Amino acid sequence: MMRKYQVRFGERSRETRSLRDEKVRSAPTRLSPLLMNVALHGMEQAMTEGYSKSHAVEKPLLVRYADDFVIFHSDLGELQKVAERVTQRLAQMGLKLSPTKTRTTHTLTPYQGQVGFDFLGFTIRQFPAGKTHTGKGTKGKALGFQTLITPSKEAIKRHTLTIKERLRTLRSASREQLIKELNPIIWGWAAYYKTSVASAVFSRCDHVLWKQLASWARARHPDKGTQWMTHRYWHHVEKRTWVFATPTGAELRMHRKTAIQRYTKVKGTASPYDGNLLYWSQRLKSHPLMHETKARLLQKQQGKCRWCELNFKDGDILEVDHLDRNRNNNDLSNKVLLHRHCHDERHAKYVAAEKLDQLASAGINIK
Repeated sequence: MMRKYQVRFGERSRETRSLRDEKVRSAPTRLSPLLMNVALHGMEQAMTEGYSKSHAVEKPLLVRYADDFVIFHSDLGELQKVAERVTQRLAQMGLKLSPTKTRTTHTLTPYQGQVGFDFLGFTIRQFPAGKTHTGKGTKGKALGFQTLITPSKEAIKRHTLTIKERLRTLRSASREQLIKELNPIIWGWAAYYKTSVASAVFSRCDHVLWKQLASWARARHPDKGTQWMTHRYWHHVEKRTWVFATPTGAELRMHRKTAIQRYTKVKGTASPYDGNLLYWSQRLKSHPLMHETKARLLQKQQGKCRWCELNFKDGDILEVDHLDRNRNNNDLSNKVLLHRHCHDERHAKYVAAEKLDQLASAGINIK
């Protein structure tokens, strides 16, 4: 990312004006993000009107998700002009920016007492760096700083409080139930942030989680000592120590078990519907939100469904099937990756075959 100023426009104000200047109170609904996507479509083109098409001329950049967006430009004056243009465009649609969620900041040096910004749960900021760690521009020139995108402090705080509240409600629950409840929360949160600089954050979250589990154990056994609780709840699993697990082998997933995976930008104007099946099937296995087992199977199967032998595309629903139909046998050699409809078709075929075998064993032959 180049050194730039940016304006962060938050959600539109909940109080808008109609064409007749009557105040209308809008209530968020499930369709709100979709409606805002429709309303804000074309903002990129409107924002760059009047700028030369030459690559030598810097143009403002827009990053948008639903009704949250950020505008980047290295010149403060140009940035303010673009912000005014966007404000006028929104006013024509009866929308206005929320003053409490709109601000101008700099990603490298303090501006109005602030540096960097939070967006979609991430903190985006730049730091001075030497020649061995500096980022590079599009032409390979050293910039003298590096851009770091990390989980925001507010996101970390919300996550730890969510686990704390869940542990409080599970104070009388079994270890199995606790693990079943917490694993999806930890796994999902870590998967969302694994494309950022989050290794240190994951380790810190695991440290906080260990303290929360210790408090949970003390609340359950107030008359027991620390050594007794440690031996009861934390175990050695292979070469790993301090694993919160059950005697049956169920264990609590830690944040740092999720490996950091850098996001690869989609090439140019590539689309899942452009017919380039090879590109999208190969890209799926490195998708940051792809499950680890599915990613390994995608690589093993070269991006093809084992039932229909067609390439997977971005947006397809993928399911793992056990060849021997034993869900407890989780060896990779016993698993295949299928489309959901192929998975259903495969099971329906085998169920029908089993019924015919049962009828044949009873002396009833159907041809």
